[in-house]
Amino acid sequence: MAKKVLVVDDDENTVKFLSAALEENGYEPIGAHNGKEGLEKALSENPDLAILDVMMPKKTGFVLFKQLRRDEKLKDLPVIMLTGVAEVLSDLDAQSDDTHERPYDQLREKMRTAIKEMREEGLVKPDVFIDKPIDPELVISKVKELIGD
Repeated sequence: MAKKVLVVDDDENTVKFLSAALEENGYEPIGAHNGKEGLEKALSENPDLAILDVMMPKKTGFVLFKQLRRDEKLKDLPVIMLTGVAEVLSDLDAQSDDTHERPYDQLREKMRTAIKEMREEGLVKPDVFIDKPIDPELVISKVKELIGD
């Protein structure tokens, strides 16, 4: 029986792309397009691993991650977080002049705060962070590391 992988991303193409890569490698993908739908599918489908986008409507990936960790049935679910933030931040930093506040310094600080709060609540951070654009071979190798074939 194929292991189930929940893919939660508001970008429909990312869900399709990752689902195809997972299927080609013998996994059963379960797609969701926002955090609310992702939580519902996690509860109903009992996946072996979740891949969550950080920035999503209705629930961010961090909020969904916290909810998964608080649920008795899902608290040990391996989680891979996808983020386009690192690339966006480095691009913006490269474009910015030497201003007092670089673009997205506040976003960077919010992410640091969210991770710090998770640690303080006893919630460990996700197993893996992967930057967008997504390298399917990297994703599959991390999935295999976390849950096997």
